[in-house]
Amino acid sequence: MEEDKKSTAVQPEEAPKPKPRRRKAASPQSAADTPPAPTDSAEPPAADGQSTKKPAASPKKPRAKKNTKTTKTAKSKTPKAAKTTKKAPADETPERKAPAQESPVPAAPELAEPKSENKPEPPETPAREDAAAPTVPDVPSTPELPEPAERAEPAGTEPEPTADAPAADDTPAAEAPPEAAAADTAVTDTPEQTGDVPAEDAAEPSGLVFSDDLANDKALAAEAARMANISRTAQLSIAQIMAGLEEDPAPSAGPAPASEAPQHDSAGDDEDDEPQDTIPQALGRGVFGMFKWLLLVVLFVLIIAGGGVAWLYRSATPDMLPEVKVTFDGQELAPTAYKWHVPVVGSFFRRTYAETLNSSPVVLEDAISDASPDIIVTPSDYSTQLTITDADKETVYEGSVTGFRSYLFAENGTFDAKLVVTASDSAAEDRSSVTGTETWQFRFTVSIKPSVTLCTPTVQQGSVAAVRVGSTMSRTEPTLTGPLESTGFVRAANGWICYLPIPWNAETGNTELTVTADGYTETLTLSVRAASYSYKDYSAKSQLMSPYIGAGDAPDAVRRLLTTDGGEIQWAVGGFVQPFLDSFDTPLLYGMTEYVGRSYSERSTNYGYGGRTSTNVVIKPKKSKDSMIVPASGHVLLAEDLGGSYGYTVVIDHGAGLRSIFYGLTALDVEAGDDVKQGQLLGTSGRTVVAELRIGTVPINPLLVWRGQCDGLKYY
Repeated sequence: MEEDKKSTAVQPEEAPKPKPRRRKAASPQSAADTPPAPTDSAEPPAADGQSTKKPAASPKKPRAKKNTKTTKTAKSKTPKAAKTTKKAPADETPERKAPAQESPVPAAPELAEPKSENKPEPPETPAREDAAAPTVPDVPSTPELPEPAERAEPAGTEPEPTADAPAADDTPAAEAPPEAAAADTAVTDTPEQTGDVPAEDAAEPSGLVFSDDLANDKALAAEAARMANISRTAQLSIAQIMAGLEEDPAPSAGPAPASEAPQHDSAGDDEDDEPQDTIPQALGRGVFGMFKWLLLVVLFVLIIAGGGVAWLYRSATPDMLPEVKVTFDGQELAPTAYKWHVPVVGSFFRRTYAETLNSSPVVLEDAISDASPDIIVTPSDYSTQLTITDADKETVYEGSVTGFRSYLFAENGTFDAKLVVTASDSAAEDRSSVTGTETWQFRFTVSIKPSVTLCTPTVQQGSVAAVRVGSTMSRTEPTLTGPLESTGFVRAANGWICYLPIPWNAETGNTELTVTADGYTETLTLSVRAASYSYKDYSAKSQLMSPYIGAGDAPDAVRRLLTTDGGEIQWAVGGFVQPFLDSFDTPLLYGMTEYVGRSYSERSTNYGYGGRTSTNVVIKPKKSKDSMIVPASGHVLLAEDLGGSYGYTVVIDHGAGLRSIFYGLTALDVEAGDDVKQGQLLGTSGRTVVAELRIGTVPINPLLVWRGQCDGLKYY
């Protein structure tokens, strides 16, 4: 301690020698980026133990040069710890460490805590790129010029930088932050800041040449400085990393420094520390940008397409709907609903027009009078579906309009129909045509009046009249009423037919006939004219024709067959012919009257009583036992020997109640139940044969029928 005081008292009397100035090599960085190198001078401490500093002559900083090695020779070992240590807080005083022992290698520096009062403002320390790898300067062989002595400054004042030397705080903090340590390292590479020096060396003036024992330890001091620089560089790297994580780092847990570390300009460090994008990130950002561009293009295209579609949509007006015309039995129908799709953009987008015009079926005014009414759809290239139901809601027809042409209504009544006309893409040649459906619902009444025809308006006695009725809806047999007897209607090719036998003694003139079919009644007028009959007068009864079979003389076996229903018409093919191949005589004709003992006046006027009129024909063949044939096709009802005057009797049913009866055969070639054809061998005749033709129970003239003179039987 006494030595320290002695050196402190002697030092102000000696003029400090100028310190040699060292410059660094030029760096590619600008002068602003290179921190100034602080100038250390061994000034004598003031009387109160505080060091003095030289005031700054100019605020400008000298341009520092990177990668330049500086050396100091013959530099006195002044107590740098006392000079360069920052001020401690008010309640603390800087301690000076007494050298424990002379050692060739100085111990690691233990920085003293700076004082808090009169703390000088640390200069702004720019970032240095070369601070991370400091190098130990080589000691030159020639000594450097001493720097000029610095004027002592009062304690607690901050020196200002001069034009030649940069303003710097020569008192590094004891435990300064890494930024401050890095800044001090970047300013100078001299070993004088690496630690405390012995107390006895502090009295030596600055700028003096080292002693021989210290010169030998220069290499060790340089190595220690290099290690200290490496440690500070690591601390600077850690500080830069922490500065990126926290804007305001928390104070260290150790002894808190009295003064804040000099603020470090981290703008460049933040830019350098900003992480670069990886390849996936850059690729993802590029893909996202391209997606946004494509999205904008698609949106633009959609807007243009939407405008075009809207214009086309407005152009699809109801005038483009098809016009379909439907007629049923000559009556035009009105549609009840429609649903059409008008193309806007081909077949992809269409405008729909749909409307229900009438929820209930349209009732047709005129009744349907035909069993097969026509329904016509125009145009005809549309597909159709027709459904017809009766009053009981049962479907009587379901199919197309084309198939309905062959349909016949079975009965009259009220029917409901639904017609759907469809235009589809599959049926249309143009895919952009209008598609959809149109519906017709209508109700109609089938009131078919069957046709009633009197085939023979005028007939003679002994002949046949025919009445034809067309197809009936009810499928029931029509009826006929009047003075004439009939067997009723039978099925015909186009409906029904009824044969009316006109007796030989039927009243002449007009006869009213009433026909009823399907609920309709129609009255017909038949005109009957008189036939020309002959007569015979005999003086004795023995001269009468024998055997004679009158209308009431038919045997019971034959009479029973006359009342049975007739079958189908058999004479439609071939008609009738005479039952004999050869010529024959007719001693008794149909309608001929035989008289016995009539007077002359009665004979002249053909008037008298007691005669008998024949209702059949008596045939006498040219030769005995002549062969007989079947006059018309039919079914044999009776073929047997009835005995007496009847002999072998044959009854043939020709249909529609018309039957042929032959009496007086001597042999038969047919049997009951046989179906015979016209011209087929019937049997062998006797001396005379009685031939009779009846419709029901009424006899008619066989000769008119065999000779084709009966017009009524020509209708079938």
